[in-house]
Amino acid sequence: MEISEIKRIVELLKKVNCARIALISEVAKEMGVRKTALMQFIEDNPKLFKTIEHQSRSAKGWVKNVGLAIQEVYLIPEDNPDTEEWMGRMKKEWENKIHIGEQTYYGQHEYFHIPVDDPDSANDTYRKEGMYRNTPEKIRFLEERGIIKKTTGGYGSFGDYFTTIYYPYSDEVRKALEEIGWTTDFDEGLA
Repeated sequence: MEISEIKRIVELLKKVNCARIALISEVAKEMGVRKTALMQFIEDNPKLFKTIEHQSRSAKGWVKNVGLAIQEVYLIPEDNPDTEEWMGRMKKEWENKIHIGEQTYYGQHEYFHIPVDDPDSANDTYRKEGMYRNTPEKIRFLEERGIIKKTTGGYGSFGDYFTTIYYPYSDEVRKALEEIGWTTDFDEGLA
């Protein structure tokens, strides 16, 4: 079995069924293989698949387990955000790079800032970002070198005003980052 062929079939089945998943039994049928053979391939290569139990609900409220489904197929482990290989790649990509955030208020730009990511967040996505993006160690390093400095500010209007403490991003910060060989993911000009 070729992973690229499995990925192609899963993507086509998701389109045809207007779904975010493709049942393993359906993928196996399309490939012309036994579903147990496909399941064994998935178990032998867990870093290449994201699977989920699929259930359906009848009009009377009965829940029926339809079977195991494939949510996503990855060609290499580095593409799967649930693997150590992916995390290693992200840490390397973001080693000397900082994420720039934008604070808006009802769609109106307020300011650009350098957020501190939290590696202890309960949210899985935020926790992962906190392990490679704007880690507390990176922020501490930049602060100790005098490149960034916390400031107090706010945004909003009248009874809807929020006071915040943040690291502002400016042309001066950009230049200081460039001087030490760092980059950002910021691709817009500063207002």
